[in-house]
Amino acid sequence: MYEDRPERDTPPQINRDLAEYGGLSPDGQPIWRVVLAQNCRIHCFGRMNRLNPGAVDAITDTTRPTDIVPERIEEGEFWVPRYQVKGWILQRWYPAACWGTREKWESEKAQDERTRLLAAYPQRGDYMMMPCGPWRTIAEIGDLHGAIRCYNAQQAANPVNWQNHMLAWMALDAEDRQRKADDFADELESQYRIGVSGVLRTVSPAAQEFRNLLAAQAGGINFGAAEKWGN
Repeated sequence: MYEDRPERDTPPQINRDLAEYGGLSPDGQPIWRVVLAQNCRIHCFGRMNRLNPGAVDAITDTTRPTDIVPERIEEGEFWVPRYQVKGWILQRWYPAACWGTREKWESEKAQDERTRLLAAYPQRGDYMMMPCGPWRTIAEIGDLHGAIRCYNAQQAANPVNWQNHMLAWMALDAEDRQRKADDFADELESQYRIGVSGVLRTVSPAAQEFRNLLAAQAGGINFGAAEKWGN
């Protein structure tokens, strides 16, 4: 009862095919596997709030945690479903470093600050679900080799050093923002010149009053429409 062996329902020929096509991890685990999502579970400890189906269905975006009343509260050891979906899914193996350090993993504590929340650190690595599926039946899965090739091609196109990639992207983004800001400033200046020069060129009393105000701001220089800005 207490186990996590999601591949137990996978047809043996699929396991053999994926191991031959996708290869093995350094310690002999298949890089790729097809499993039932409902067979994937997480071993954890601590306090579990059990909710009845009605309470779950009533949860909305505005529901506050204090509004949710559990049907019962249990403490101890649990095997909980890893995914919310059901059906066949494609998983890929990743090394243990993807889950952080052992120290960080084992430092996760329950509310009593003594009980560990997580079971054994995945020192042999673990699997993640790929963004395809789930499929109701094995027959619906289709070309697994093609799906793996697409993933490998995408990974090969990714930057080797993500930190350098992000720094370069941020620099390009800042340069683009500055260029757009400069263009906007030039446009505002152009619109200002167009809007103000028309007033400066006219000989109307209102325009002369504006020129007088501008002259006062400019240190008392007298701006006449004909002599400074033309007819």
